Amino acid sequence: MTQALELSGTSTTDFSDFIGLLRSELPDVTREVVDEIRKSIPEYNRPEDSAYDQILRISTEILLGGFLDSVADHGESSTQRDETCRAVGQFEAIEGRNLDHLQSASRIAFHIAWRRTVVIADREDIPSSVVSSMVDAMLVYLEDAVAQIRLGHQQASGHADVRRREERRRLLHLILQQPAVVPEAIEELARATCWWPLPGEATLIAVHPDAPVTRAALDSDVLVDMDSPEPTMLVPGPLTDARQSMLRAALSDASCVVGLTVPLERATHSLRWARRVLELAEEGIIRDGSLIPCRDHLMTMWLLSDPPLVEELTRHHLEPLRGMSDGQRKRMVETLAQAVTTRSTAVDIGERLKIHPQTVRYRLRQLESYMGDSLDDDDTRFSLDATLRALHLRNRRALGRRGTPRT
Repeated sequence: MTQALELSGTSTTDFSDFIGLLRSELPDVTREVVDEIRKSIPEYNRPEDSAYDQILRISTEILLGGFLDSVADHGESSTQRDETCRAVGQFEAIEGRNLDHLQSASRIAFHIAWRRTVVIADREDIPSSVVSSMVDAMLVYLEDAVAQIRLGHQQASGHADVRRREERRRLLHLILQQPAVVPEAIEELARATCWWPLPGEATLIAVHPDAPVTRAALDSDVLVDMDSPEPTMLVPGPLTDARQSMLRAALSDASCVVGLTVPLERATHSLRWARRVLELAEEGIIRDGSLIPCRDHLMTMWLLSDPPLVEELTRHHLEPLRGMSDGQRKRMVETLAQAVTTRSTAVDIGERLKIHPQTVRYRLRQLESYMGDSLDDDDTRFSLDATLRALHLRNRRALGRRGTPRT
């Protein structure tokens, strides 16, 4: 160990007793450090049992425990600490980050450990010389740990796998480029730079810009661009059970949409549709979540593909009801939607609307008097059906983006 751990002028018994007191507090300190790091650094605030959560907890336990072992025994090997720090640095490089977040996390851990050390020392009347030696040891230990983290980050940054990932990001851009490039250009880049066999089909994933993603959990053949304003993933082939498990591990509760599996040359369409569904989730029209299947919302996309046109169709179809009061028109449209979209009986409609069937029949007669025989025309009825469904979907925006009230 370094000279900072020398205890000249300090009672060995006092120091050993102090280490024992600190060790008894280790589980609480570990929890406090992990909680504060997750609260202060959003990139590390991931669900429990995710790869990030496990790495954060395990590395914190090893490093805090390793510090106490090092000051308790000057001959204690630093191998486990150094390996842990290098692994954490490598993980950050694989995730595409510099060391800023790790340095912030290290400062948080030091301040919490230092503060707890002072509290225990005051409570137990530990001599100031012992406390001073302990704090000096912390600073040296932290400096050595950061040096190993930096070394691991440098090693991983120069590794062939990281360079290959950047090459594959360029390949993803080429596949999605508009206007489309010739297939030969994509083949040449895939073969010459990143050893990526071109799949016949691909599944595109649209990810929310603020979503947390664990890149290390992704399969090596997944093309990724998480640094653009619209983060994107391309999974070769269809989404098998194994691929879904991989995405769940990487994306956890991240807001994202799984696009349709399409031929590789149609990947831009799959991504465009997936991004549109992600927009609908932001607007509160469909339920937000992780790995939202795009295929479940194709009709919603189609119905809302041209909002101004929906407004014009609504105005056209409901023009006969314009003279009604707002409350009356709302009730009539509600009944009309049930009658047109479900073709149910007055009894069934009454049950859904929680009104008497006779009230339903009265409203339907009123609608016939206002709208004439247009409801008997199949084309008009189809258009009205689609318009009312689109209107219903648009009304879901009332809650605003991601469930927050709109101004």
